[in-house]
Amino acid sequence: GYPNVGKSALINRLVGRRKAKSENRPGVTRGFSWVRIDSQVQLLDSPGIIPAKQVSQRVAYRLAMCDDIGAAAYDPQAVASALLEALVLAEAERPAYVRLDKLRERWGVPTDECSCGEEYVAQLAEERFTGDVQRAATTLLKDFRSGSLGRLCLEWPAEGQGEER
Repeated sequence: GYPNVGKSALINRLVGRRKAKSENRPGVTRGFSWVRIDSQVQLLDSPGIIPAKQVSQRVAYRLAMCDDIGAAAYDPQAVASALLEALVLAEAERPAYVRLDKLRERWGVPTDECSCGEEYVAQLAEERFTGDVQRAATTLLKDFRSGSLGRLCLEWPAEGQGEER
């Protein structure tokens, strides 16, 4: 199954005790293991798998932004840059879904003075992290994931969907 959807947690609930290591972060299950539920049923616990043909670059970035794939599988600088670009685009298209003022308040680096996400992360690193771009990227991602930047939406319903009828 997909990463971080609760495969190990479900197995533990079915068994009634902690047989499979489970945490609320991706990458905990490292290998395959059979777990006996009862005398007739065994389940295979496995690491999360994302079929390569199903995932576009955009989707892969979104999964990384939301911490749904292990950190070893992506470059935090590229993901943080993509996050900033997605937020700027979302704010322009749907201002009610994204307000970047929290980002400006928190870090003091205006998003509108940067031409791309990579430039923003570099400027954030220079102004707040003594030039450490990796730390700036990791902190930006952590702030997004924890909600420290406020409520932010990267996706929204298509026109006409989600409306009261």
